[in-house]
Amino acid sequence: MKILLKDNWKLQCFEEDSVCDTILASADVDLSEWLDVEVPGDVHSTLLKYKKIEDPFYSTNAEKCRWIEDKTWWYKKSFNFERELQESDKVELKFNGLDTFATVYLNGEVLGRHENMFTPATFDVTEKLLQGTNHVAVKFDSTISVTNRKSYDKMWYSYNPNRVWARKAQMNFRWDWGPRLITVGIWKEVELNLHNTAKIDNVYVRTVEIRDNEADLMVSIEAESFKDNIELTAVVKLNGEGCNISETIALKNGRGEVKLTVTNPKLWWTHDLGTPYLYNFNVDLLTEDKNLDSYNSKVGIRTVKVRQEDALGNKRFIFVLNGVETFSKGANWVPAHNFIGAIKDETYVKWVTNAKDCNMNMLRVWGGGVYEKDIFYQECDKQGLLVWQDFMFTCSSYPDFDADFMKNVREEIIHVVKYYRNYTCIAIWCGNNEIQWLHGQKLSDLKDLRLYGEKIYHDLMPELLAAYDPSRLFWPSSPFGGNDPNSDEEGDKHNWQVWAGQVYPRKYGEAVIQNNTAYGVSFKRYTEDLGKFVSEFGMHALPVKETLEACIPKEELYFESFEMKFRNKDKRPNRGKLLMEGYTGLPVSLEEYIDFSMMAQAEGLKFGIEHYRRRKPECSGAIIWQLNDCWPTMSWSITDHYLRPKAGYYYTKRVYKPILLSFKQESNDIISLWAINDTLSEYKDTLEIGLKDFFGNKEYIETISIRIPANTSRKVKEFSKNRINVTYSNFEFLYVKPENRTVDSNIFFFEDYKDLNLPPCKLTIGKVVLNESKMIIKIKADNFAKFVKLTGSLDNVKLSDNYFDIMPGEERNVILEVLDKKIKLEELNIVISAINQRQAE
Repeated sequence: MKILLKDNWKLQCFEEDSVCDTILASADVDLSEWLDVEVPGDVHSTLLKYKKIEDPFYSTNAEKCRWIEDKTWWYKKSFNFERELQESDKVELKFNGLDTFATVYLNGEVLGRHENMFTPATFDVTEKLLQGTNHVAVKFDSTISVTNRKSYDKMWYSYNPNRVWARKAQMNFRWDWGPRLITVGIWKEVELNLHNTAKIDNVYVRTVEIRDNEADLMVSIEAESFKDNIELTAVVKLNGEGCNISETIALKNGRGEVKLTVTNPKLWWTHDLGTPYLYNFNVDLLTEDKNLDSYNSKVGIRTVKVRQEDALGNKRFIFVLNGVETFSKGANWVPAHNFIGAIKDETYVKWVTNAKDCNMNMLRVWGGGVYEKDIFYQECDKQGLLVWQDFMFTCSSYPDFDADFMKNVREEIIHVVKYYRNYTCIAIWCGNNEIQWLHGQKLSDLKDLRLYGEKIYHDLMPELLAAYDPSRLFWPSSPFGGNDPNSDEEGDKHNWQVWAGQVYPRKYGEAVIQNNTAYGVSFKRYTEDLGKFVSEFGMHALPVKETLEACIPKEELYFESFEMKFRNKDKRPNRGKLLMEGYTGLPVSLEEYIDFSMMAQAEGLKFGIEHYRRRKPECSGAIIWQLNDCWPTMSWSITDHYLRPKAGYYYTKRVYKPILLSFKQESNDIISLWAINDTLSEYKDTLEIGLKDFFGNKEYIETISIRIPANTSRKVKEFSKNRINVTYSNFEFLYVKPENRTVDSNIFFFEDYKDLNLPPCKLTIGKVVLNESKMIIKIKADNFAKFVKLTGSLDNVKLSDNYFDIMPGEERNVILEVLDKKIKLEELNIVISAINQRQAE
């Protein structure tokens, strides 16, 4: 039986060592001045609720919150316990998440100390509970105070040294897209668990083989008995469409294993390849037909492998789902809020839906955040997205020379693997983010060349993964492979040639060379990338104006203001200007800054993704940095903190579609057309290919038929600019229009936006109401309309498309759907405009 201890918690802070811990842990403390605090939650959001701090996300208020990290914080709660315990009973007090350096008390007695945000703290309180009122207290020491007492002589680090000794979300200490807000508190549920005779410790279920009409699942069970000479059995059930399996096994020394064979299984697929079907899975722990404990979950039948060589021995990095080679299309995931404990389940549902709607089939949980809440993985299971799961180590060396730290890490890895391994969506375990790569970059400046932390990723993790989850590939880091861990030769790669201006190729140990010029950061450099799987790439863009208005004072809402610069946490904050300088030209107003930064990001992501997808299968993944933000800011995200998509989101949604038509500049004269088919069926179509000017005059046109085999990329045509008579490269464009309207058209510009000679255009708007929550908006342009956007009242409104071009004389339909019943279609204030618009109606 589980009792949640979630209500009536109290919170207060003290100066370090200012009050005796024994006094604060006792039942006699006057709590009248203490704050009510939500559990799960955190200190910052509680202080904000009671106006003890100003909104950290507004203006520079995050800097005013530093005092919080220096205090000692206490949580206290009283609860009643009125149950007579039997000899074979066991009661455990379980804190699923304590952030971070915590001491737990029950009725004034120390139960223990816990120093890891990522692991539960569980205490046997069977002999310590009182009949009637009990008092629980948790003391949180200052993370900064504790870690200041540690040694940093041997290690290098990014952003802040203290974080390398703290097993907590590393982004708390500041990152190049987020503020320093070092959280503290009870961030997951607190449980009082009552067990009789025995309990289930862990269940492990995995698909071991899929044959033509059958699939084998292996189920392993671990149980703990509190009574001698007790016989335990487990009843394992799997239920779903056409499946009703029940197996009973006897446990020996608390352990047992059984194979389940499913006839005509319904496989779990990513949503782009099929249905992410989930079976109901249940284990009951019994003795003499008495049910002692239960485990319930959803399970998908699937196999996931990572193919690192093709049949000819060429290096690859391909995720193979149920025997099918896939192209991974997705984004990196960072915590959706700085105050992770306060994030609601519905927020996670919206974010995973946001990714699925963007035609993504993979999310990478980045190693500087947290192992996410269950709802995140449940939604990825349900909605059909694979998860690349980092362990929470990033951009620093770590003290693998310290025995206590290593013990803490060992317990963390064991817990994480055993806890999350049953989620169908998890496709790979990755040791860390960028550590081996960065260490190689720093070698020329280091006196002690050893990588501190290497024992974790190259010794400890492989040992534990082999023992606790051999079903998935363990990958030591991201990026990793080749002489330089970020090489094109093998493994996965982070492309920061674009945006960061890094010069490649390079060898391990060589100093980093950066070309901090408009050319050096240009997205045109994606054509230089010959990586096998690109797990990070991207560039900055501002969010929509409504987001900026929510976090920046009105008087500071202008291009180049202090507050606008404060939101830019990049280490070289001029790179956004360099990117715009090269593609759009520099803005002169805030409105242009929003448009130009969004366009540069969006066109850059389109350019990069098209390049990577054309290279299939030599390249088998494009994972954008990044999907989301932890606060309102300018960053690499394609959807901002408030779930407001940027232009890059819609561009990505289009180029992540299963079938993609794209142009490639082969030389000064030659342009090629490619068709990429990620589906499992042949793609047949008739394509119109033409050259027009911005008034719509046709300079060249032809029609071709194509047949593209399943799961392949093909060059289908080459064009000579001379032969198709490209005369005014700044006033003409090449296009492809498929007969199959489920496949998108595409456009190739011969010049960058800043050099195009776009005539003014006029937009004609029509609306067709489908029902009380949905309508079609019809947008027609006389001349070429560039960067057509819908802005205004769009919160809780879903658009099928936004930020697109309309060819002369053509019409674009956008489906608008209201997601909140309180919003009336007729009350929406939506502005439709093009960047070269003359007049809108």
